Amino acid sequence: MGEKTVNEKPVREMTFRKALLGFFVPLAVLIVLIIFGADVSIASLVALFVMAIFCLLMGVKWADIDAAMAEGVHQVAGATMVMLLVGCMVAIWMASGTIPTMLYYGMKIVSPQFYLPVCFILPAFMSVCTGTSWGSISTIGVVLCGMAAGMGIPLPMAAGAVISGAFVGDKCSPLSDCTLLGASACEVPLFTHVKSMLYTMIPSFIICLVVYTILGFNASGNIDVTAVNELSGGMASTFSISVFHIIPIIVVLVLSVKQVPAFITFGVGIALGIIWAMIFQGRGFIECLGYIMSGFSVDSGVEAVDTLVNRGGFSSMLSLVGTIIIIGMLSGLFNKSGVLTVLVGGLSKKLRSPKSIILGAGISSILMSMAGGQYPSIAIPAVAFKDICDEMDINRAVLARMLADTGVVVAPLIFWNAWTIGYGVVLGGFPIIQAVPYTFLAMICPVVAIIFNFLGIGFFHKDEEVKYHLIWKKSK
Repeated sequence: MGEKTVNEKPVREMTFRKALLGFFVPLAVLIVLIIFGADVSIASLVALFVMAIFCLLMGVKWADIDAAMAEGVHQVAGATMVMLLVGCMVAIWMASGTIPTMLYYGMKIVSPQFYLPVCFILPAFMSVCTGTSWGSISTIGVVLCGMAAGMGIPLPMAAGAVISGAFVGDKCSPLSDCTLLGASACEVPLFTHVKSMLYTMIPSFIICLVVYTILGFNASGNIDVTAVNELSGGMASTFSISVFHIIPIIVVLVLSVKQVPAFITFGVGIALGIIWAMIFQGRGFIECLGYIMSGFSVDSGVEAVDTLVNRGGFSSMLSLVGTIIIIGMLSGLFNKSGVLTVLVGGLSKKLRSPKSIILGAGISSILMSMAGGQYPSIAIPAVAFKDICDEMDINRAVLARMLADTGVVVAPLIFWNAWTIGYGVVLGGFPIIQAVPYTFLAMICPVVAIIFNFLGIGFFHKDEEVKYHLIWKKSK
């Protein structure tokens, strides 16, 4: 009694209480170690050992644990390659003058008072067009955060605005894999899902824009104009600056809009960077390969310029790749053990009112995002809650929107998530937890979603046509 056989191996039954234990203990260990100063990679490794021990205690044999961890590594293989390519591209775009050109013109054009709103709006526009937060962060985000360092605006503040803007597209762009997965998992037409998300996205966007504008006006009062001029002058004397240097960025963005695979897109960006560095900056081919491996380095005679441009490279991403692999293995164990499925299934059975069901789906999505990332935060709650939504006369578009407003959007707040750590590496090499207090979309959107759920705003019945109303009238 109390045990079942899977593939002829005795495995203890995964109850709701055991699932809670298996979920929260490894995460608690990870978070506590990070808080006490442990490196994220080591904290993740300890959490992985804790989860492996839990699986062994549940009767799972080591061969199955090993297979689950291998599957987790397989799932993050694409992400690790993207990280490495981005590191290479940042280095060669520095060497080619592409990023320095964007920094130079940006400091001349952008008004300091409106800098933070620009940091929010531009990545939002690009991510909606391309469907990828990472693509926006690793291109225009790098430029904007570089400008922040030169203009005296706190880098974490700028990074928070950039990440918030980039996640606008991650949440609601028709080209976003998260949007496509949400529509597919909940079995909702894609553009019905997009229309439904406007109810929470528009007010969240406006609130964020107002907050960043207010912060921008306050932060701009501390800008040293002399230092900005010195920095732009140092850029001009160190690099060949011209509008032609922007072409590699434009090409990468066009390829992203056309949904060309990231491997090819960033590969083209790196190739163009090498060509531009050789033509416009007079650098040798082998020299460029050295920058791609070890990061760009120059002694310009202006300390601010050197601090800003000396970074990137394949090697700069290796520690992050190690973290991704470990977290991928941990995610594989969470999925294989059944912890996540049992948790969400148990929670769904305890909720009986329409509003509590949608709220429970949002809470489940956040829990899944904490443990496994954005994709499990959509897929698992969708499977657990969509039939209950049918029974309670709730349109599945409401469920899909809540999953996007919670598990997808809160990802940047999960500072032990490998992708989130990567944002800090790419945007300036700082601990990403410093940007969390300024990543307002990740905090505002879930709150708006919960309030609207409580008020019944954007709440559609099962067979009701989903339309966007600027002034909402509650359904009869």
